[in-house]
Amino acid sequence: MLRNIGLTIILCIPFTTFANDDKPPKGQIYKAQGLSLGIGAVGSSGIYVGEKTEITPIPVISYETEHFFIRGLYAGVELYKNNLLTVNAITNINMMNLDIDNLSKEKLAANNISTSQLEDRERSVDLGIESIVRLPYGLFSLQAVNDIGGASDGAELRFNYQYFWRINPKVTLMPNVGIDWLSDKRANYYYGILDSEVSRGVVAYKPNHVFIPHLSLGASYALTDKVKLSGAAMQKFLPNKVQDGPLVDKSKLTNFYMALTYKF
Repeated sequence: MLRNIGLTIILCIPFTTFANDDKPPKGQIYKAQGLSLGIGAVGSSGIYVGEKTEITPIPVISYETEHFFIRGLYAGVELYKNNLLTVNAITNINMMNLDIDNLSKEKLAANNISTSQLEDRERSVDLGIESIVRLPYGLFSLQAVNDIGGASDGAELRFNYQYFWRINPKVTLMPNVGIDWLSDKRANYYYGILDSEVSRGVVAYKPNHVFIPHLSLGASYALTDKVKLSGAAMQKFLPNKVQDGPLVDKSKLTNFYMALTYKF
């Protein structure tokens, strides 16, 4: 299934790493350094024909130092930092994938497609650069990554604006808005029909590069100085070029995440 949960919600936005002891500048946070472990669950509505909402339990791991971090399947090294700008080298496992066994054979048949003609889409291993600009009214971030794991070999740009609204010492809300750009290779791999599938009789379809806007809201609640409950929900709005694909039957993708963590 296509599970693009990790990038923006779980892997790339540090919803579980907010400091509790200092009051941050308006619209921003301080990173809580150290190790945090916990358990959580992620869910996705899916977009492919026949997919249903799926909820999966996951371990939650976060490790932060001054110049290095690991947040689940997302890690980075700080290359440059001043009061305004931070530049990181980043890597992550992108959870986008397609398992053809989870597709509806009846809906595929309506498009004259059989699962025997299709291939799975694998997860990618991404490597790239992240730039973060800190302003009094929030954070702007831009990530440029490329698949080095041999899935699509495609590139992706991710632009986000995030505001940290600290309601009180225990509760923080994190609204986020952004847009992702997928290159031809990446978009065609996950949303189109592969050349090998065309050779088996599937009608060719390639959306080529696409822009996918999204909105999300995260929240963090400190139960104690060490224990934190966090969560997020995201809505992605698929462009017509994606919706028109023969494997896609939805116009939106909903992802959500909840976790309980302990900071050592």
